[in-house]
Amino acid sequence: MPAPSDIGRRNALPILYTRGNYYEVGFDVGRTFRGIIEDFLASFKELHDSYLPAYETTEGKAAYDATLKSLEENFPHYIRELQGTADGAKVPFHHLMLLHMDQIVPMNSGKARSAGTNGCSSIICNHEGQVLLGHTEDALPETLNHIYLVSAHIEEETPQGKYETKVEHFTALCYAGHLPGFCMGFNHHGLVFSVNVISPAKVLAGKTPRHFLCRSLLSAEHGEQGQKILRDVGVGSADGVSINMIFTKQEGLPIFQNAEVAPADGVDESPLSIMNICQGEHLVHTNKYLRLTGVAEDDGLCMASSNHRHARAGALCKPESIHKLLSVLSDTEDKEYPFFREGGMPDFVKTVTLGLFDITNKTWSFWMKNPQGCDPLFSIPIEFDCEKNHASLAFSKQKAKAD
Repeated sequence: MPAPSDIGRRNALPILYTRGNYYEVGFDVGRTFRGIIEDFLASFKELHDSYLPAYETTEGKAAYDATLKSLEENFPHYIRELQGTADGAKVPFHHLMLLHMDQIVPMNSGKARSAGTNGCSSIICNHEGQVLLGHTEDALPETLNHIYLVSAHIEEETPQGKYETKVEHFTALCYAGHLPGFCMGFNHHGLVFSVNVISPAKVLAGKTPRHFLCRSLLSAEHGEQGQKILRDVGVGSADGVSINMIFTKQEGLPIFQNAEVAPADGVDESPLSIMNICQGEHLVHTNKYLRLTGVAEDDGLCMASSNHRHARAGALCKPESIHKLLSVLSDTEDKEYPFFREGGMPDFVKTVTLGLFDITNKTWSFWMKNPQGCDPLFSIPIEFDCEKNHASLAFSKQKAKAD
């Protein structure tokens, strides 16, 4: 039988539906996907070659502790959620936390930024009858076949964290062992978004990791709150990230936003640039800043790949329809740095899935293989109204009390 690393690109994507408090939802995720999480942690070279060795140094452990302390003060509910995942999967908590801190521990222990992750591609298409957000989820090779969907309804009796969150209802794509929110997803308030990592030259300890900003974004009720979460006043971001988002319940014509976030270096809030993409417009965003100035970026594979992808997008037809958008995200003509990636050299990253949000028709479709040669694996409805779910939950509680 083939080893797990030799099973090829699987045409499968599991989904979990779960309800409970933050710890319970995290536990259900860990328990359900224990095998996938264990296999991913065992094979993930970045964890064993970079994160864990840096964690064992004095400087690295100090960076870890300072960052965890800040998270426990501001986002204790998400720490409990991650602890639940670790307990459910029966894996060490600090292994999962190191995944979420990413380059914070290595880069604050004297090591250079890893060349590992050079990010995803997102395309916004905002045309009449064609309101779309397409996204290639690109990750290190070990991540292939180690992803899943989580559809969660979370309720707490008391407000949680700096934004006093009590209820969340969302569906999100997750890397194995990671909190929801870091890839793409939607919530019941009408938020739809995708994430592009950006690689600043400096990453900060004691600040909020971009994974946790994205996790918190899943709770946003409207655009102003989304921007507030990304700005993170009082702490600020530890790293760079770009968010492509739309709140579908807003009045008037649909308007997308792209938010570029930089590390809060010497300040207590994230530098933030917001751009509106109105009807009749489109945007291609990869893994470099397009507007935010004054932020030094790592000049490695992430930048090289981003430059190639933007150049190739400029040579293709404008992504003004589903067909044209998919033709860009599935393009492989640039043999060094294609849009849809199969892990060649020098670009060893792989596209682990391609997602397409059709806002007009309220569907989210997934391709596990290049769309040039296959139909989507499946589509799920984007359900923004959870009043029925709240009513069902209230009925269940009343029935339980009566019994």
